[in-house]
Amino acid sequence: MKVLTLLTAATLPLLVLAEGGKRLFNYTEAFSGQFSAKRTTFSWTSADVDGTYVSPSSDKSLIFKNIVTGTNETFVDASKLGVDYYDYWIQPNRENVLFASNYKKVYRHSYLADYYIFNRATGTKQPLVKDQKQDIQYAAWSPVGDTIAYVRANDLYIWRNGTSTRITKDGGENVFNGIPDWVYEEEVFGDRYTLWFSPDGEYLAFLRFNETGVPTYTVPYYMNGTTTAPKYPQELNIRYPKVGETNPTVTFNLLPLSDLSSGVQEVPITAYAPEDLIIGEVAWVTSNHSSVLFRAFNRVQDESAHILVSIPSLTSTAIRTRDGTDGWLDNTLAIHYVGELGSISNSTETKSEKYYLDLSDHTGYTHLYLYPLSGGAPTPLTSGKWEVTDLLSVDTQRGLAYYLSTENHSTERHLYSVSLTTGKRRPLVPTTAPGYYSASFSASNGFYVLNYNGPDIPWQALYASNGTQLAVINSNAALRDKLAGYQLPQVRYSELELGNYSLNVREILPAGFNPKKKYPVLFDPYGGPGAQQVSKAWQTPAWRTYIGSDQELEYIIVTVDGRGTGYQGRAFRSLVTRQLGKLEAEDQVLAAREWGRKAYVDKRHMVIWGWSFGGYLTGKVVERDDGVFSVGIITAPVSDWRFYDSVYTERYMKLDTADGNREGYEESRIGRAGGFKEVKGGVLLQHGSGDDNVHFQHSAVLVDTLVSAGVSPSKLDVQWFTDSDHSINFHQATKFLYKQITGKLFEEKNRRDGEEGHQWSKRRFGGKEENKRREVAWVA
Repeated sequence: MKVLTLLTAATLPLLVLAEGGKRLFNYTEAFSGQFSAKRTTFSWTSADVDGTYVSPSSDKSLIFKNIVTGTNETFVDASKLGVDYYDYWIQPNRENVLFASNYKKVYRHSYLADYYIFNRATGTKQPLVKDQKQDIQYAAWSPVGDTIAYVRANDLYIWRNGTSTRITKDGGENVFNGIPDWVYEEEVFGDRYTLWFSPDGEYLAFLRFNETGVPTYTVPYYMNGTTTAPKYPQELNIRYPKVGETNPTVTFNLLPLSDLSSGVQEVPITAYAPEDLIIGEVAWVTSNHSSVLFRAFNRVQDESAHILVSIPSLTSTAIRTRDGTDGWLDNTLAIHYVGELGSISNSTETKSEKYYLDLSDHTGYTHLYLYPLSGGAPTPLTSGKWEVTDLLSVDTQRGLAYYLSTENHSTERHLYSVSLTTGKRRPLVPTTAPGYYSASFSASNGFYVLNYNGPDIPWQALYASNGTQLAVINSNAALRDKLAGYQLPQVRYSELELGNYSLNVREILPAGFNPKKKYPVLFDPYGGPGAQQVSKAWQTPAWRTYIGSDQELEYIIVTVDGRGTGYQGRAFRSLVTRQLGKLEAEDQVLAAREWGRKAYVDKRHMVIWGWSFGGYLTGKVVERDDGVFSVGIITAPVSDWRFYDSVYTERYMKLDTADGNREGYEESRIGRAGGFKEVKGGVLLQHGSGDDNVHFQHSAVLVDTLVSAGVSPSKLDVQWFTDSDHSINFHQATKFLYKQITGKLFEEKNRRDGEEGHQWSKRRFGGKEENKRREVAWVA
């Protein structure tokens, strides 16, 4: 295996700062939050004059700003609002603002709240629902008029001028209207709503989910959100489809808003049988309400069909199909209606064909295409051995699409525009230097906020569409000055050659790195399919900065994106299909062996730690018993893919059947205890008992597997966190977790070969002073 340096200057400071900083980052600072870059959020408004937006002030008043005139005015005075809001949405005509208050989290994206409508002219507010009790699940303005669609108790309602009309009456424990159930929220949409207004506000499309027959998983809550435990745990019953179990069924529905009495119209779907159907993206492909498009997948998501529904006839046509059985098909959520190209200024298009934009990787890399609504071959707007990662905005007046891509390198994101008619591309940021950008465009695309996200300290600036910088919004100069006094770890990027593939690597060297010393190493992979951890985005100085700064730790941190991870093409991603955990673990071990040969690495002390899929990957690495890693730290892991949800798992592993991939499932679970018996510094396993995503069951079964196989207590530490979900943050759990990991790292650095027992069975350190040093080293 060969290391290829990506950059001429292989070593880059985590921050490009003035020389001379001497202060070392400490543990308290790592969790203080004082080193986050300032970033302003923007709510662009629809207006006759482009370039207006609303932004919250320090007292949570909403300030209306006009880029063209440079004027600011108070849009909503927080003192008049009278409620502490969580979020807000501005009516398109700007007469009213919808506020969500009294937030209560449900799952990763969903929450319950009370909603209020504030009228700017009168300065008064009214509740969306008079008897609301922190029970509104979602609410959204129509793009036209005074209509709000909202969901309460899983039923859909329409609010119009102060009056609510109940649309569905079957919502309940098993039926969801306009909002996703757990698995669709987590694995398909990554959001809390499944309803969409037509551009003219005349129709509403929504999905209905029926969980009847989906097995229930029960999550016990021992504290139930309080500091005094109830006598009996509160139980949350989640309809959670595991591998091979019944999935929720889904229907596609339309509601004519001009005539609510006509009721909901269900669109027949014949692409896949109900039990085999997953509906992904939904998008209106019209400037009014004549047609809507949705993407249907088969159960294992390696076939798809784009279904065009015509209104009012409700006839549906598959205008695009895809066979992705060489791997899987992603739900890209990128469809954007363009219309007729002839309507674009300077266009030579004479056809009346209408188009939409979408992303596809059918040529091997994800690129941007113009698809005709009538079906047929798409027109590529981008191409090459790099990928478009995001379609940010479409300007049909100027005939441009704005996107982010990896054209410079898969670890970077640069901003480009491309002509819809000629395909000519133009970079909107410098492309000669490493960069990781994002952008937010105004309502008519005349202006955009450019976010520089790394590798240096982030900043924000306002630009006109012609690329002229108009103002710096946040320079983060104060943060730069503060960090200039610190001696910080340094980062360098490289690639590991692996046959025909290259693995992206980020190495963070300790503060004051001395190549003549030997340092312990922490590998911290995630490694999930299509994911990316090695990027040139700026990392806020936090815990990882600390473990590379404390002179009693001084860990090198190495992150390797192995085979199966994202943004290096379809072939690279698809390698892990039907065999999760195999190639990913091989790649971490190969990388660790490469690092173990470096003169500045203490190969006796190499730790691997991962969370979620990274925890699973850590377990697969440990079970290999390669002798490369001396400690494994496993946080909230999958241990057996049969215990995880069907939509995610079957996408990559396919069906757990005799004629499917049963052998693959058996191989993919963490089940061989030999490596756990031999790892010199042992394994630390952590999990939250209230994890609704990767259930505590995974760790419970894994511990039983290891204990019953005779793994010694000296090799296995287990820590659960009462009622914590997948993020492990209930009742100060996060602080405990990182202190525990830090302690494990300290113990490992000072562990001597042959002294692997627990403190109650074998003295780990030489004397009282060294034990005392271990106790306090990482507590600031």
